[in-house]
Amino acid sequence: MKGYLRLDGRIGIRNNVAIIYTVECAHHVADQIARSVDGCEVFGFAGCYQDPYAFRILVELGRHPNVAGVIVVRLGCESTDVDLLVSKISESGKSVEKIHIQEVGGTKASIELGKKLATGMIEQAEAYPKVNIDLKDLIIGVECGGSDATSGLSANPATGWAVDRLIEQGARVVFSELPELLGCNDYLLDRCSNEGVRSQLVDGLERARGLGNALKTFAVSVGNEEGGLTTIEEKSLGALCKAGTKPIEGILKPAQRPSEAGLYVLDKVGLLDTNQLTLYEENDSDGLVTLLASGAQMLIFTTGRGSVVGSVLAPVLKVCGNPQTCRRMADDIDIQAGGIIEGTDSVESVGQSLLELIYNVANGQQSKAEALGHKEYAIPYKPGRACDPYS
Repeated sequence: MKGYLRLDGRIGIRNNVAIIYTVECAHHVADQIARSVDGCEVFGFAGCYQDPYAFRILVELGRHPNVAGVIVVRLGCESTDVDLLVSKISESGKSVEKIHIQEVGGTKASIELGKKLATGMIEQAEAYPKVNIDLKDLIIGVECGGSDATSGLSANPATGWAVDRLIEQGARVVFSELPELLGCNDYLLDRCSNEGVRSQLVDGLERARGLGNALKTFAVSVGNEEGGLTTIEEKSLGALCKAGTKPIEGILKPAQRPSEAGLYVLDKVGLLDTNQLTLYEENDSDGLVTLLASGAQMLIFTTGRGSVVGSVLAPVLKVCGNPQTCRRMADDIDIQAGGIIEGTDSVESVGQSLLELIYNVANGQQSKAEALGHKEYAIPYKPGRACDPYS
């Protein structure tokens, strides 16, 4: 495989320029710049008021190894500390430029300036040398969405088989969704590599249950129920399968990265000692973005009901375990695991196909979502100590 060695020592498998807007008022300008220059990715935070969580996420997305350079687009009167954002991203060694719409002279002038800056950054990116890389250079994020009664029997076990093989070859794998793992406590805790990890995981699971009780909602949707799942425990046991069988080496908070090979849990559940409660995850795109902020260069998304979701910055590989969904949504599904249900495939054979696809996509092959142009993302407000991962 070939990748891009960044100045901070991290490895990228894509080589794009990030156009980051810092308030919704700057979104249109950022969009127009990105649409005018091939190789640009646009994302940002819509809120005008400061949010520590969103700030951390933007910093880590700007530093992401799949990013070659960054242009930050601001209106000029938002409360986000844009100069600090630029400074923090610059610490990665990337080239970072800033466009201040109010000072530049408005929409047209800002777009023209952005096009000029983006064109120059793309030229620099294209000249960036490639280096040989291995699976040990990768961080893989794993998430599920649109689960049904087939997920725990097909897509998730096959993904878990591939996750085990990835870790055996030195990769770092991150999975999250603690509210969707309630009922699996004993299985999870038995896999902790040491007492420190176990203690952190117990705390996260307790907060996840407390959050569900406080909000009077748990991670079972109408779609899950229509797909044949009946309880959070049933969904949880199926969801856990996608994490394979290896020990859990550490617990991460949003915007923290795994440092060594192995399996990690991303704990995104806020603190409960405040009245400022917020949803754990607004949608699948919110979940995928947090995995990106933990450094994942590639994302695996398992489903039964079906999904079309992609993401900014990193390819998303969709693994579907429902044979009917696989046939109905074939254009959106990278790995069809429905044969496990029908008896024509095994967990190992589907897992092996996924492993081969991971290798090929890391080497430049487009995922289905990339080829279709899916670039979904979500960076919501998560105010107060309830959701500040660094409080």
